[in-house]
Amino acid sequence: MFFTLNYHIINRAICDKIAISEEAFEQQLAYLREHGYTSLSLAQAIADIDGTQKAPSRSILLTFDDGYADTAHVALPLLQAYGMRAALFVITGYIGQSNRWNTRACYDAQHMNWNDLRHWHASGGDIGGHSHLHYCMTRLGYDELQETVRRNKRLIEKETGVSPRAFAYPYGRFNQAVIDVVRQQYELAFATDDGQWNTNANRYAINRLTVSPTWTIETFARQLQFRYLHVHTLESAN
Repeated sequence: MFFTLNYHIINRAICDKIAISEEAFEQQLAYLREHGYTSLSLAQAIADIDGTQKAPSRSILLTFDDGYADTAHVALPLLQAYGMRAALFVITGYIGQSNRWNTRACYDAQHMNWNDLRHWHASGGDIGGHSHLHYCMTRLGYDELQETVRRNKRLIEKETGVSPRAFAYPYGRFNQAVIDVVRQQYELAFATDDGQWNTNANRYAINRLTVSPTWTIETFARQLQFRYLHVHTLESAN
């Protein structure tokens, strides 16, 4: 069993609920290393879910959504320095562009280009799908769902040579119709909220806990400790 943390932007200059400062992110990675947490690859997470290889007792999956350039240029060197790895869920429709597509954003952030994404993968990072244009998928019809999921995966495969195995729902929103389409292309999918995974959960609705910029390192530690104890209790019961 494992639990999953979700990030988006690592940039102290951006004030937003999904933007974490460089200093806070490094503190969190240092805490994970010092307290014996193992960061999983997507392959290891899938193996744990499939029951073919049990994850270590303190296992965590680190994920980034959208594919902002700071994930490659800021987060990746810090991950490497602390012996951690992460999975990146990419919006393919905005590769190399700014985030001006997001009318809810009050800040400017640049998305990775394809070379950034290739470097991310060559450096040990995992790549997953996050749809082509980041629409709320519960509002799309069947053909639109097929298009945004398939096009997203095809472009990742074409440009990186990676066949992604996991998907993250834009805004964390999904319903059964969305799951049915994603299931045709992927082995598991991620939502948001809470962060815990257990063997009774739906592998196409894996929860992720979004890290808040308001957390102190003490708050971060409490969030992890609570979930680790919960996972340990579930493992003991099984």
